[in-house]
Amino acid sequence: MAPKTKESNPIRVGVVGVGRGLSMGGSNSTSGLQLVALCDTWQERLQQAGERLGVETYTDFDEFLSHEMDAVILANYFHQHAPFAIKALAAGKHVMSETAACHTLGEGVALVEAVEKSNLTYMFAENYPYMAYNQEMRRLYQKGHIGDFQYGEGEYLHPDPASIKLGRSCGYDHWRNWIPSTYYCTHSIAPVMDACVVYF
Repeated sequence: MAPKTKESNPIRVGVVGVGRGLSMGGSNSTSGLQLVALCDTWQERLQQAGERLGVETYTDFDEFLSHEMDAVILANYFHQHAPFAIKALAAGKHVMSETAACHTLGEGVALVEAVEKSNLTYMFAENYPYMAYNQEMRRLYQKGHIGDFQYGEGEYLHPDPASIKLGRSCGYDHWRNWIPSTYYCTHSIAPVMDACVVYF
């Protein structure tokens, strides 16, 4: 089967999360994609985005999954990514998920098993490996200028006062305010993994 292209048959995408999610797939100008549906529990913002983009909107994720589409972009809350991805894969949709993929080891195992069972594509959309300075680190490492990587750890921590943290979130119960920093290690460790791992 030939890969889908914008000219032939675009990939029909639904986006969960009309905040950051619209920056990833919320446009039909993205080459090869066709935005067909949006899902969010923030009804006012969802309605505005749906009207502006001319697509179907859903507040219920199960109803959203019944919409005819090829793939789902998950840009909802951190702790929802794994359960939503597992459900989307079971519904026959490819998945691209914002960070983090899961917030417990058990969810990570369940997610891997769901991907393997579905035989569909799951993309973990960690953005830090694509930053210019991390791409340079990758280039230097792969040319042998840095040496062999032996061990790494990572955590995610913004040492900001509470007022800044609350401004970045939607209240005290937002995941950014309660998650242990070691659970969200991909911003710091993903660029190293990207530089050092050979993909097959």
